[in-house]
Order: sequence, then C-alpha cells, then structure tokens
Amino acid sequence: MLILSGHEIDQCLPMALAIDGMKEAFAASSAGNVVIPDRTIISLNNSSDLAIFMPSHIKDSSRASIKSVTFLPENEGRGLPVIQAVVLVFDSSTGSPLALIEGSRLTAIRTAAGGGVSVDLLARKDSTCLAMLGSGTQAKAGIEAACAVRDIKLVQLYSPTPGNAENLANELSQAIWCPEIRVVADPDEAVRPADIVWTATTSSSPTFSAASVTPGTHVVGIGSFQPSMVEIEPSILGKGSVFVDQIAASWAEAGEMIAARSEGLLEFDEVNELGEIVLGRHPGRVNDQEVTVFKSVGIAAQDAVASSIILDTAATHGLGTTVQL
Repeated sequence: MLILSGHEIDQCLPMALAIDGMKEAFAASSAGNVVIPDRTIISLNNSSDLAIFMPSHIKDSSRASIKSVTFLPENEGRGLPVIQAVVLVFDSSTGSPLALIEGSRLTAIRTAAGGGVSVDLLARKDSTCLAMLGSGTQAKAGIEAACAVRDIKLVQLYSPTPGNAENLANELSQAIWCPEIRVVADPDEAVRPADIVWTATTSSSPTFSAASVTPGTHVVGIGSFQPSMVEIEPSILGKGSVFVDQIAASWAEAGEMIAARSEGLLEFDEVNELGEIVLGRHPGRVNDQEVTVFKSVGIAAQDAVASSIILDTAATHGLGTTVQL
C-alpha cells in the first residue's frame, strides 16, 4: 500500500489539474455515475466536535475511496489543525487497499478547486477583484483557485482576526501568481468592490451584508457544511441564481439554503447543480447583471476523483512510500 504525505499531495494535485478533476466529479454526480451514500457524522467530545466519514465510487473507475475527517474547532487554541483527515483508496475489483493519503491537503485543494469550477463557469469573464472572507487553509487555497481561472488583479482580504489575515497576505505575496492583496478591517468594505465574493469560514451568522453585493457578483460559499452554519445571508440566495455541488446533500446540510427556504426565499426547484453546466444541460449565468451563488458542502465524488489524480501522478513521478500491511 502506498502512503502519501501532505507535501506529496501538493506535488501531485496542482490547482489547475484539480479544477479539471472537480469538473469531472460534479459531472459524474449530476449524471448519476457515482455511488455516494449519505455521509456519516459522529459527535465527539461535544456538539461542535465531529468525525465525518465519506465513501464514494465513480462507476467507471477501478478505485473506491473513503475519507475520514475530524473537525475540532478548539484545536486552534491547542496549536493543532481544526480539520484533519485521511483518505483510504481501494481497488474496486479486488477490494485490496491501494493507498492511504493525507486528507487535509487533499480536502483543502479539492474544496477550493470546486469553488474554482464555479468561478470558471459562473463569474463574469471580466472579473478582476476577489473578496476573500477568511484567513485559514481554505482561504489560501481559494485565492489560488480564483486566480487560476480569472485574471484577478486585487484580493480584498478580511478576517475577524486581523493578524491571521496579515500573515496570509504576507505568505501569499511570495507566490509568483499572487496579485495585490489588501487586508481590510470590515467585511462589507471587502465585498463592495468585488466581482467575486468567497467565504471560507465556519460562521454561524452571515459574514457580510447583502446590501454590499452589487449586480453581476458571483458568490462562493465553501466553509459551512452544517445546518447551524450560515456564512451568507439567506436573502442573497433568494435574489440570486443558486448552484450547488449536489442538491440532496445541500438541502440537508447547507444552513443558508435551509434558512432561505424557511423564510420563503428559495424553493427546491430554484436550485441547480454545477455539474448540469459542465454537462451542457444548464446555461449557467445568463447576463452580466445576474447575481450567481455557488453553495458547496463538499461531496465524496470530489475525494474520489482527487485521490485518483494523486495516485496517477504519484505513479508517474515515483512519489510516496510503499508499505506491507
């Protein structure tokens, strides 16, 4: 069995390749070509500490995978990652375990790449300003994903912890692809001039005001994944065109969608899957004044495709450590 570290994941799953892979994952999900049981969620020490298990199999693939994720918010104070994960990959013909992959980097990249797909398919072509709300691992990867598909000139970066935002801005400024990053003190100040608004938080209340969103904006919400988490004001979903990674999972887990429906702002038939655009079944954005929203809770098909890309690349470049079980 092959073991791959987080550093090796960065080598095996560059953002451009990940974005192409997520288009494949979303298309497979929308076409019904993937087996994705409901994720299993177990409460650990208290209601906010979770263990999540996400199995998946792309029907025409020779591999199956299951990701195990832990989410412990108090780990930040312990100097430990809030999200930790591993992905176990099996041969779907023999059942033999093929690989154990460090899942935190895989999750960060594939989640951001999913948001990147939405920017590629839904953001205006002339989008140059990105507002990023959040300053953690997902925010960092999200900035890279947006810059991979649009000619971003300015990133307006906000975090309720200003020091974290400054640290992220300083870190990213070393990357050759990174545009100007401006750390701002107010989330609405970040959002007002933005063509793309990206939230990467686990907030239980909206991170910015709906009044700050201008016509033509594309909004990406990738941080919240529980009904109690609401990064985006429900009214934004009510006035925008809403796309998701997978409809059933989103209605069950996306707090913004649940709240919008309870307030009479959003109905089931007003939500479409991003994969429908990839498959050519939906036109996506219809004009430059439309507000579009991509709400992601993350689906296991993304892990299945990402892990396959990683294993193929690792085999080509001789990466990873082989162990006998």
